[in-house]
Amino acid sequence: MDELHDTNPDVDGGDTAPIAQDAPPEAPVPATPVPAVAPAAPEHKNGSSLIIACIIFSIIAGGGAGLLAYRYAPDMDRSVRPSDAAPLSATSKEPAVAASAAALPSVVNIDFSGTEATGLPSSHPTVDVQGSGSGVAFRSTKDGGTYILTNDHVVAEAKSIKVTASTGESYTAKLVGTDPETDIAVISVKAKLPLTTMGDSDGLLVGQSVFAIGSPFGLQDSLSGGLVSAMHRSLPDSISNGNQYPLVDVIQTDAAINPGNSGGALVDRNGKLVGIPTAIFSETGGAEGVGFAIPSKTAVRIAEALITNGKADHPYLGVMGQTVTSALATEKKLSVTEGAYVVEVSKGTGAAKAGVKSGDVIVGLEDTTIRSMDDLLLAVKRHMVGDTVKLTVSRAGKKTTLNMTVGIKPEQ
Repeated sequence: MDELHDTNPDVDGGDTAPIAQDAPPEAPVPATPVPAVAPAAPEHKNGSSLIIACIIFSIIAGGGAGLLAYRYAPDMDRSVRPSDAAPLSATSKEPAVAASAAALPSVVNIDFSGTEATGLPSSHPTVDVQGSGSGVAFRSTKDGGTYILTNDHVVAEAKSIKVTASTGESYTAKLVGTDPETDIAVISVKAKLPLTTMGDSDGLLVGQSVFAIGSPFGLQDSLSGGLVSAMHRSLPDSISNGNQYPLVDVIQTDAAINPGNSGGALVDRNGKLVGIPTAIFSETGGAEGVGFAIPSKTAVRIAEALITNGKADHPYLGVMGQTVTSALATEKKLSVTEGAYVVEVSKGTGAAKAGVKSGDVIVGLEDTTIRSMDDLLLAVKRHMVGDTVKLTVSRAGKKTTLNMTVGIKPEQ
């Protein structure tokens, strides 16, 4: 099994070599190095099936499963959409019908084009690529247009972006801002589109019905249903275009999510937005009932920052460390067998100012018990920049309480 490295800057000073840490027991881990993201593929006439087959083969040949984010979906004939066939009723007694009727008008298809390296020598020219994803209209612009939520990995490298509404009208979109840290992006169109209704992502319960709406494989206005499989998942980083997308505090669902669903909507039975589908865990490249969505609360917070400031600040602790194991506890003669062992503290950070020292074991943050580095990362990300939090550390066999101000993650 590959080693996992705690290199996320939220808890990483950045100047120390990555420290191997244990994976959270519930998180799927790639068995061998495999491409974590299916990249946007060059446009080839009649070649969509071959491209997909190659992607699937590369994963299987790697010997294990990988986290797959989406940028590619083949061109499909969108001349007939489900919404053209028959009107839906938001008052239907069928939860899926009601959810679809309420949410579908706000979900759009996003077609993008850009350039990407071919994998040939660096002197070889790049090639034009095309792909599609999804988005959700969530806020009006001051000039009467619409802001649309989507994924960073859908539009970050796009040269041109076209949005197609559920009614069939198409609009040229403008990129407002992207945030690789959370894989959230905002685009805008000058047209007025129906806005989504926000749900309570914090109030989701395991077992609750949810529905994914988007354009899997370019099939616009597609609905799939399932359950909330787990909450607050923290998974190994996936890599896309040189950017890291650490899946932290995300929703796991068995609602079918496929390439093209990225950036679309995960809604509750009332059609209210609770998440933005962003990735799957798959051995085949297709939906296997293990999909992940960014909670709507996080997505909207980041989106508002992108609209207002052009960027989003992220909470930052400023330590590098590793999960305490029995072997580490014995080696370091620790008095605790669980926690986040601090290897290094970055100068000038909130942790340094609070008095955190190398060799400390962080065992609590506010009321949250810290059993691993993943727990610490998750706990920090649940707070806002500028919050004062209480850290509980085990030092020389005694527990000490420190007050720390959450800082801003440096750009590098």
